[in-house]
Amino acid sequence: MDSDLSTSPRARAAAKLLYWILPILICLWVFRRGLFAWFLQDDFSWLRLQMHSLGDFWRLLTEPRAQGTIRPLSERFFFLAFRRLFGLRAFPYRLFVFLTQFASLALLTALARRITGSRGAALLACVLWAVNIGLLTPMTWTSAYNQILCAFFYLAGLLLFVRHIETGRWSYYYWQGGAFLLGFGALETIVAYPLVLLAYCLLLERKQAWKALPLLVPSAVYTGLHLWVIPRAAAGPYALHVDAAMLGTLWSYWSWALGAPRFAQAFGMAPSVGLVLALLLSGGLAAALVAARSERRGALFGLAWFALTIAPVLPLRDHRLDYYLTIPAIGLALAAASLARRTPRWAVGAWVLIYLVCSVGFIEKEIRPLYRRSRDAQRFIEAVRQARRLHPDKTILLAGVTDRLFYAVIYDEGLRTAGIGEVYLAPDNRAVSARPGLLPAERYELPARATLEALRKGEVAVYDASEPVLRNITFHYTMDAPNLLRPEAPRRVEVGEPLMASQLGPGWYGIQQDHRWMGRRAELRLAAPRRPGERLRIEAIYPERLNVGTLHLSVAVNGIAIGTAEIRDVRSTDHEFALPAAVVGLGEMTVTLEVDRTFRAAPDPRELGLAFGVVEVR
Repeated sequence: MDSDLSTSPRARAAAKLLYWILPILICLWVFRRGLFAWFLQDDFSWLRLQMHSLGDFWRLLTEPRAQGTIRPLSERFFFLAFRRLFGLRAFPYRLFVFLTQFASLALLTALARRITGSRGAALLACVLWAVNIGLLTPMTWTSAYNQILCAFFYLAGLLLFVRHIETGRWSYYYWQGGAFLLGFGALETIVAYPLVLLAYCLLLERKQAWKALPLLVPSAVYTGLHLWVIPRAAAGPYALHVDAAMLGTLWSYWSWALGAPRFAQAFGMAPSVGLVLALLLSGGLAAALVAARSERRGALFGLAWFALTIAPVLPLRDHRLDYYLTIPAIGLALAAASLARRTPRWAVGAWVLIYLVCSVGFIEKEIRPLYRRSRDAQRFIEAVRQARRLHPDKTILLAGVTDRLFYAVIYDEGLRTAGIGEVYLAPDNRAVSARPGLLPAERYELPARATLEALRKGEVAVYDASEPVLRNITFHYTMDAPNLLRPEAPRRVEVGEPLMASQLGPGWYGIQQDHRWMGRRAELRLAAPRRPGERLRIEAIYPERLNVGTLHLSVAVNGIAIGTAEIRDVRSTDHEFALPAAVVGLGEMTVTLEVDRTFRAAPDPRELGLAFGVVEVR
């Protein structure tokens, strides 16, 4: 593939064009459904970000979210900018993700050509990465754009460093450092980049190794701050396990990157089939590595790339995800392509065929339900929007919501993101299963007591969401509800929900949008804790635009003081309090909220304390 097949300039130009665009075309074909996918799950949380001022912009870019992560470029700025420009039209988001990936494929083509010394090997590396199973989630789910963007910064940085070596121009080195620093805005696993660069130098450009050392400083500082500032989970999927189990996790990711175990699982084959294929592919690489001579260093660099970039997630023993392979899979592709040059063609052909069948077969099988799930989410939101048009003055209850639909849309408040308010699960919804580490579905239900009262007054419309088309079942639900529901006190009170007004005591003003203000003191009633250890959570709303300084909120339950909270800005509004043993098992309890001072916001004549959204026991 390195020799010219024709002396015709037109043929040479066509061959050169094909060399650059073939991996892109293959990637586009394999992930074509992902280009037209819609939003799901975490997408709605990012889409709900709103910027009202320059201060908001900086806060939204830098405040820790999602397990304490800070990814201003790949999540905050990306969603803020595209939401402002395109709203909830998903195609521009998806197109930008694909264009970023295409740019990364072009960078890998140029980088692999320099590492392998062969256009054919470079083309093979790009094709192997373009169809790796690690790309399935990022190419179909917009929230995983952080993986795609971080891969771009990895490739851009290393290629710029190589250009620095080739030309001797320090400007390339500085641009490389800039790409590395920008990578911190995409994904925290960029911390491994200096080690990847050092491995490249030690294996292929030993005299340049010292130039990788300064880049270790930002990575060390970032890692230190991350471990010191961000609290680590003691249990659950994000708990770190630095032990021998990391070797098992490494093997899992390596075998997944080869595609074989996932392929066997997707098509209902015995696990032993996937294991045998993974061992066969691994053995092929090992044999080629032993036999290699001049290509061995390039292959070793590829393997080092894989190991170093997967290392940050190896302690997450209970949180193994395919898309963590997006960046490490580049190393696998470079290793395989480097070894292909001096390996018999029949062996290369057999290895690549098995890899492609496993990877493309798995992607083709799994991308369809992912695509359909996103489109089902879009249709569901549009159906609820239509229900809201038909019942503009009523609360909407959704019965029969499936587990799949709940976690795709409702859990991350997709309806609120789409501007559809006052929609709840019916209190007898039983199709949603609890998931470890996630909030229970009852948090999204309208409590039974409020439901019965609203049905009696005709203030709700009930829809069956168990089928693709929503069906109005208000009449039948109204007839059945008294026999199905027990009018217990609610464990969660949304203060700004009109149907929750019966749970409020003295001290509250009228509803404003989705919240209420109180004066100096206000009361509300909600269910007492069922068991010891449950806590009271209060979600206040700080009046940021009014510049009122710090407010101190005192909380009491049935007259027993349980704590004080200092509320000074929008980041200090969510607080939890231990509940006294004396109220455990009671049917209902009274929560008293009191601030140390009030203020006025002209021309409003009211004495204002704090606004509240939610008070709940959990």
